Amino acid sequence: MSTENQRVFYLDLLRVVAIFGVILVHVFCKEYYSASITSFNWYVAVVGDSLLHRNVPFFIMISGVLFLRPEKEITLKKILLKNIPRLLLAYVFWTIAYGIVDTSYRLYKGEAFSIYLLLSPHFHLWFLPLLMGVYLLIPLLRKISNEERLLKYALCLWVIYATGSFISSDFILFNQFHFVFNKNIVIGFAGYFLLGYYLSYKDFSKKQHLVIYIAGILSLLITITGNLYLSISTGQTSGRFLYEMTPFNIITASAVFVLVKQISPKVHTRTRRFVEYVRNDLFGIYLTHALWLFILNQSKFRDLGNHLLTLPIIAISVFFLSLYTTKLIKMIPGLKKVVE
Repeated sequence: MSTENQRVFYLDLLRVVAIFGVILVHVFCKEYYSASITSFNWYVAVVGDSLLHRNVPFFIMISGVLFLRPEKEITLKKILLKNIPRLLLAYVFWTIAYGIVDTSYRLYKGEAFSIYLLLSPHFHLWFLPLLMGVYLLIPLLRKISNEERLLKYALCLWVIYATGSFISSDFILFNQFHFVFNKNIVIGFAGYFLLGYYLSYKDFSKKQHLVIYIAGILSLLITITGNLYLSISTGQTSGRFLYEMTPFNIITASAVFVLVKQISPKVHTRTRRFVEYVRNDLFGIYLTHALWLFILNQSKFRDLGNHLLTLPIIAISVFFLSLYTTKLIKMIPGLKKVVE
């Protein structure tokens, strides 16, 4: 395990994968609920979203690795006076910034001014209050993670609750047990916090790796098939299998985490240099990408050709525009803290 002041490369690599996945999901979202069901673009959106909808869990898992390491000193005072204020500052600043942009655009279109729109948090900022809530649990989570038996028990209980919550509303046999599996979203995501830490130090054999990867692929196929089946059978696009707390997404997220950890030592030098180049700007990319997404989603290029080609190009463009926007913001006195 690396010391506190050293970077863990596979975590940086996973961050890059996650942030690009976030951008791709948000690019696909335009068709997910607006395109005609069974149209080609709708299939691209549903399959693409199903493949990529595990990015927030990755961020939570990475935080779990960094905050639950026994050698790292974490105090409640530091959490309350440093970690949470950092997120709160970014949340307030970008809520106002996006409110101004949205309001200006609507005024340009001739719509009436709305104070509600001006102060409404943008769609992607929900992650910051969630992370604040999980941070408040860190002192308790560290107690759990320090004892492996208790950690395994907590993870098993979490998976049972996630599975029960997923199936209890669909089967009459479980209907009266639905209240048992109701859980706060922060508590639910805290499970990913513990899971990331557990997978970070756990060594798996070749057979265990194979089982994990097969389970991940099967879970991914169930997610894709489930979304397609529910949507086509009801005539309405379903996001039921996309929820981060389904047992299938937990398994798939675990498999991807283990895969990235396993292959990271073999990553090509150019890829390693790219990850090192962008790693300090990924939070800023997350915060700023919605602005460029809004601009590029209005472009005619999006519908010029096959969405399998145009949407990834848009996502790559959003990534790099957000990257250099972040680097530019860091050069402005007083604004560096809102993107780091």
